[in-house]
Amino acid sequence: MKITTNILAASVLSFLIQDTSLAATVAPSAPLPDTLADTPQIPDDTQEGPAATPTASQKPGTADSANALQKLASQGVLLQANLINQYARNTRGGVGQGHSNVGQFNIGADLNLDKLIDTHGSSFHFTVYKDYGSGLSHDVTGTFSKQQYIYKNEYPDWHLGLFAFEQKLLDDRLDVLVGRLGTTAYYAKLPTNCQFQTGDYCGVPRMINSESGYSLLPSATWAVNMRYRTTPHTYVETGVYEVNPSTAASNGLDFSTAQATGVTVPLEWGWTEPNFDLMVGGYVSTAPHTDPYYNTAGRSLGTFGGTAGEANEERKGVYLLGDKVVWRPGANSKRNLRVFGGVVQQLEDEEIMKQQFLSGVVLTGPMESRPQDTIGFSASMFNLTDKEIAYLRDAREKAGGQGSNNPHEYSLEVNYGWHVSPGVTIMPNIQYIINPDNSGLPKTPILPKNMLVYGLSLQISFGGMFGLSSPSGGD
Repeated sequence: MKITTNILAASVLSFLIQDTSLAATVAPSAPLPDTLADTPQIPDDTQEGPAATPTASQKPGTADSANALQKLASQGVLLQANLINQYARNTRGGVGQGHSNVGQFNIGADLNLDKLIDTHGSSFHFTVYKDYGSGLSHDVTGTFSKQQYIYKNEYPDWHLGLFAFEQKLLDDRLDVLVGRLGTTAYYAKLPTNCQFQTGDYCGVPRMINSESGYSLLPSATWAVNMRYRTTPHTYVETGVYEVNPSTAASNGLDFSTAQATGVTVPLEWGWTEPNFDLMVGGYVSTAPHTDPYYNTAGRSLGTFGGTAGEANEERKGVYLLGDKVVWRPGANSKRNLRVFGGVVQQLEDEEIMKQQFLSGVVLTGPMESRPQDTIGFSASMFNLTDKEIAYLRDAREKAGGQGSNNPHEYSLEVNYGWHVSPGVTIMPNIQYIINPDNSGLPKTPILPKNMLVYGLSLQISFGGMFGLSSPSGGD
């Protein structure tokens, strides 16, 4: 059945009017680019994007809306809205079998203050988020590896996330942002990685999401971020980000730092070209975190229970990530084959995982008749820490089971990204997890077996629907 853009837009508006706590609807975080060939190195939701010329595929009923939005963008107000829904079902293995549906809607604007109030190099950005549902790994499988990347915040309230002022200096070579920011919007981001449903890559590698003290949208914290472009193709980026666990459960309007527990300082050097990305980075976080094995009495948390003890070391780690286009049928073709890979290494042992290796390929335009569709394959390997293995073993024995988790966990995904119409992508996918852990559901006698997961992701970029060129969103 042919779905027109008007009907799709009406359906989405109807969804927004309803209570989005319904666990089987639609919603987003970081929008997928229509193609990867010309995607910028650091996709985030702070860079201004010019209005695009309406595409021929736009329906007549959207022309007036598109023209109005493009006119508004030309005057300095670029509106953005995205919706993502991700369904996943585990058919075997893991702690349990079952299914879940999660989603997110975000809406915001980039305000070009140069056009609005005649400044120079200034802009302001804000985004509001609405999450719904609960992730498969959270409720069913218990794995550190997530089967849905959109699951970032289990709280369904409307949440003010990004809220920041941006100033470009030194002939636009220095870019400074101050306000409520998410660290994951600016560091360790490959444009390829949100071409998958698994949470192992999007928007940053899973270990960095979990074990670095990074804040991720919508749970933004106070921060200052600075990026300096050293050459036309290289940059250095750093910042200071508040760590505040209370922001996740709030509506984002409490700007107090009273419950802050420390700061995270990331550092990254990168090389970016249209067909090549490389980044080397690291981070230090002063916020306290818990020991995976010992309780506050210095005994096994898995055996004796109680409260987890505090870790003795600051969080710190390093990473190396890159991607490259290795095939293109013609110099001006958007069709391409891009490979990516990387490694994340934790520099202390009081964590769940100590290493993550990732790799994959994305073929954009598998057929000339489908130049924007994608086929993706990804593989990730996690190495559990000795303390986490011991904790899970003790907790399993206390629950009446036996056996130790394999220290090497593998997560695989294959998918097809079908671009139904401008701004609309449907992505069926299959995930297979070998030697799954159960760090999310440790109090079980089950030693998890290999998992087979079927997923379906729906993504709607309203800017793409109306012919607007908008920046990629942070997660």
